[in-house]
Amino acid sequence: MKPRNKIQPALFVLPAFFVYFLTVIIPILWSVGYSFFSWNGIKDMEFVGLANYVRMFSDGTFKSAVVNNLKFVLLGSSFQLLAGLFLAILLSHIIKGSNVLRVIYFIPCIISSMAICQIFSKMLSVQPQGLVCYLMEKMGMDPIALLANSKTALVTITLIDGYKYCGLYMIIFYSAFVSISKDVLEASIMDGCSLIQQYRYIKLPLIKNIFSIVVVMLINGCLKTFDVFYILDNKSKSTEMVATYMYKTAFNSADFGYGSTLAVFLVVECLAAVFVIQRLLGTAKGEESE
Repeated sequence: MKPRNKIQPALFVLPAFFVYFLTVIIPILWSVGYSFFSWNGIKDMEFVGLANYVRMFSDGTFKSAVVNNLKFVLLGSSFQLLAGLFLAILLSHIIKGSNVLRVIYFIPCIISSMAICQIFSKMLSVQPQGLVCYLMEKMGMDPIALLANSKTALVTITLIDGYKYCGLYMIIFYSAFVSISKDVLEASIMDGCSLIQQYRYIKLPLIKNIFSIVVVMLINGCLKTFDVFYILDNKSKSTEMVATYMYKTAFNSADFGYGSTLAVFLVVECLAAVFVIQRLLGTAKGEESE
């Protein structure tokens, strides 16, 4: 390419990069700087060096939040991946009304988290009695406060969060299935390929790159999860996430230095997770090509 032609693509990227730099890179750098200080937002900032990081790794609440985050990543990503894939497969075989169903499945993604959390909070409520507890009582079961019970709260909120976002991955998988050449599918049918074999040997292998993108999006999103957990249960230690703990430390407790330290950990955690996933997926692709 001529030098002039090399500059043109950069000019198109520059506005987006400028916005990204202002809204992402600069706040991260500020958080890194604040993490070396003790500051409540009013008094003068006091340099403490690595004291906030030492405090973080000896903080029991932080350790509990990390464990909860990892549990949520495992459960939430699995549920959203499988639910999105199942809905996409279901939609790809529905001819009449598929457009209406796509809209219905995708509606939770565009509804505010507050509205969805309020709906499920009322449904799962024990006092006053919600729909779920009413049905449990009619079936002869003792009503359980699923959101208030430390043993069930994490799983319950994980399912609610999955309900909100699985429609997004349904659209991604559905678009991938639709983009597969019909000639390939028709040839497989002529060769006597069953529906299950078609998905196992043709459709799913052809969209493996989409799987890679979805896995990265899922794990990165689950590590940064905040809204649903904060709205439904922001006091219980059993559902504390790193992001919710960071928010409460910085803004509720006015400990901006330690809150910034937690924010730095969250950034490093997400970057490390994406790096590991890409390496694992790259290694798997290399082994398949051999």
